[in-house]
Amino acid sequence: MTSDTKTILEQVVVSPDVPIAEAIAQLDRAGTGSLVVCSADRKLYGLLTDGDVRRALLKAVDMSAPCGDIANRKPVITFVPLLPIEALRLMNHHDINHLPVLDAEGRVVDFLLRRDLVAEDELAARARRRLDSVVIPCSASIAEAIAQLDRAGTGALVLCAEEDRLHGLLTDGDIRRAVLRGISLNTPCQDIASRRPVTVDPSFSAAQALQLMNQHDINHLPVVDDTGRVVDFLLRRDLIADDQLNLSAVVMAGGYGKRLLPLTEQVPKPMLPVGDRPLLERTIDQLRRSGIREVNLTTHYLPDSIVEHFGDGDSFGVKLNYLKEDHPLGTAGGLKLMKKASGPFLVMNGDILTGVPFQEMFAYHRKNGAEITVGVRKYEVQVPFGVVECDDVRITGLKEKPSLTFFINAGIYLLEPSVCDLIPEGERFDMTDLIQKLLDEGRSVVSFPIMEYWLDVGRHEDYQKAQEDVRSGKIQ
Repeated sequence: MTSDTKTILEQVVVSPDVPIAEAIAQLDRAGTGSLVVCSADRKLYGLLTDGDVRRALLKAVDMSAPCGDIANRKPVITFVPLLPIEALRLMNHHDINHLPVLDAEGRVVDFLLRRDLVAEDELAARARRRLDSVVIPCSASIAEAIAQLDRAGTGALVLCAEEDRLHGLLTDGDIRRAVLRGISLNTPCQDIASRRPVTVDPSFSAAQALQLMNQHDINHLPVVDDTGRVVDFLLRRDLIADDQLNLSAVVMAGGYGKRLLPLTEQVPKPMLPVGDRPLLERTIDQLRRSGIREVNLTTHYLPDSIVEHFGDGDSFGVKLNYLKEDHPLGTAGGLKLMKKASGPFLVMNGDILTGVPFQEMFAYHRKNGAEITVGVRKYEVQVPFGVVECDDVRITGLKEKPSLTFFINAGIYLLEPSVCDLIPEGERFDMTDLIQKLLDEGRSVVSFPIMEYWLDVGRHEDYQKAQEDVRSGKIQ
């Protein structure tokens, strides 16, 4: 019996004499949906499921009665030795979610949950599909890599030469750094990839792989056989139990939306419908899907419609806190109203639609040791005339209708809690003011290039584009 199995059994085994009320409490702690009812020598007595308990409650059974009285005395069981796939087939055949495993003497030696077996089965299939999605030829352009990375959703791609032999690893960070350096997107992606990434051989266990990834602070790990072929691609997020992102978020939802009048006369801008639901609901849904569970909303203009729609956030899968501004405090001043965060937190304007991967932005923020990470968007301006370059009266060059490139503030930030000390109390203070203060003090502010979908819904033409993008599937 492994230590993991022993721990599980300690959580789920209960004596038939234990009162139903105590069994309910144990069932709640275990989180397994059922308990194994056993005698003192761990001989199987029966199985007590959540359904058994609910039926007992409906029948008004006394909660002090022994739980053995309501347990299923003849549950489906199996015996060791047993392969996981065999257990899954048995559970699927009987449409059950819990399977006690017994030894030859009838003692319970394991307890299987279908959700674990399905996850294991699905994980193997996902790994096969993932490998197909992350392999890219060395000659592919950076632009092609960006498109494939967006489809794969892995944060990295594996560059392979002939017969899937490893040539390098291209991460989301490699691409963003190339964009900041102005490298052409037509450049072969091998030029910016890591040529000697950390790898493991197929003999590594999941625990060993996770330890190595933690040691090197990496999120992607190619598995390479002895011929140099990539046979698997591991992500740290798959190897950790908690899929929640260790971030809270603040969404600035208090603006007047004057440029969108008359649409915002009775409706605050974040509550304007985009497709079949409010813009702010789409933002909260994206935060939840990214693993963020605590969201603060700053409100000022028509706050009641926001509070009435979202409530405490429970039905939207998050915990919502409202930070009501009695007068407009700018894009940073409202942060003083919230309880000081225990770690980095995300701040975004409430009129933005985006596909930014917040997990990648968080990893980028940590790796660069930033106090503020600013999401920036590449913006090109086409000059409609030929440009003449001069040195005094002499012409030194000509450029025909050149394109000028800038990085604009995208209204998405990651902040360390310490920067809130620079925000004045009760005064209007914008995020640009905060950033400038940090720069004046020589503190670390970094940029995070946004290559994904991004739209500031601030004008009528932008709002119309948002509706069109929903219809075309660009916005989910």
